[in-house]
Parts: sequence; C-alpha cells; structure tokens
Amino acid sequence: MAKNKVIAAWSKCKVEFGFTGENDAFAAELTDVGYIKDKSTELSAEEGDALQLVASGGEVVAEDQNEGTLQLVTTVIEPSAALYKKLGIAEDEDQSGEQKVKTHIVPGDVSVKVTPKNKGAKGIKAPVCRLSVAPAFDEESGNALILTFKITKTTGIPEVGGEDQNYWYSRFTTTAALT
Repeated sequence: MAKNKVIAAWSKCKVEFGFTGENDAFAAELTDVGYIKDKSTELSAEEGDALQLVASGGEVVAEDQNEGTLQLVTTVIEPSAALYKKLGIAEDEDQSGEQKVKTHIVPGDVSVKVTPKNKGAKGIKAPVCRLSVAPAFDEESGNALILTFKITKTTGIPEVGGEDQNYWYSRFTTTAALT
C-alpha cells in the first residue's frame, strides 16, 4: 500500500488580513502584511478552565472543560505607512514623512489568512479575530510591528448569508507555491 506524500507547512508563509463581513463572513478583500520576520509566525492555544464538582471527601462527581483561546502572532519587518493606515491605527504621512499612530487596537473584527510556502501544504483562514499591534525595534531586525490576532468562533447565521456557525478557523490546501 502506497503512503501519501506529506507536504509540510513550514518555512516562509504569507499573512493577509481584511475586515470581517456581515454575519461573520470571511473578508471579501485581503491585504498582505508585508515581509515577515523569520520564524515569527505562530498559532497557539491556551486551555480553557476545567470545572469540577467535588463531593464531600474529595470525590469528583462531574467534570467539564471550556474551550480556551486561540491566537496567531506574526512580526512584520519594516512595515509600510500604507499598512498602518489600512489597519486603521494611523493617518497618512504628512509632508515631512511623519506618521502619527493613534492607537494599537485595530477597530472592528478582522479575518486572517495564513498561506504556507509549499504547494499542497495546509493553511488556515479565521473569519473573526480581534487584532492588536505592538511596535518593536531592535538592532538586528530594525523597525517591526507585532500583529496579534485573537481568534474567536463565528456566530454568523447561515440562513441570511453568514458563515457556518461555531467554528474557529478553516484549513485549506495551497494550490501554488509562494514565490
């Protein structure tokens, strides 16, 4: 019996975001965040609270586990003024080239898509996230912007054109290698 070839989703990736549509629909238009710092993109999960009902004598009579949280973090190298504006956290640069950053919380819900480099590898698409940004600077990487996407479940209503309810993200297979 032949084994299926494993295509790993490692190395370079592309991160795109857009503003979530009505009824938690995945964004209709995506923006590439730009150059990503090597080995900085990570999807992580935190366990939810464990609930226990304990009877006299320490006997556990019921137990439940909450889902917890998911977040995607990536670091953009030398982010453009256009990215700051598209994120909604700054206006255009002024005539002297200065750009005033007004907040580090991106307004509204955003969708995020992570496409791995290798054709046939699995990527992810999360339709509903809250996005915060943090500026960074170091002598090795220069200016950077750390993007933190806190992924939440969809609550759209399929009967009125929304996405299916109760999912965090979808997985997809890449159809072409990143260049």
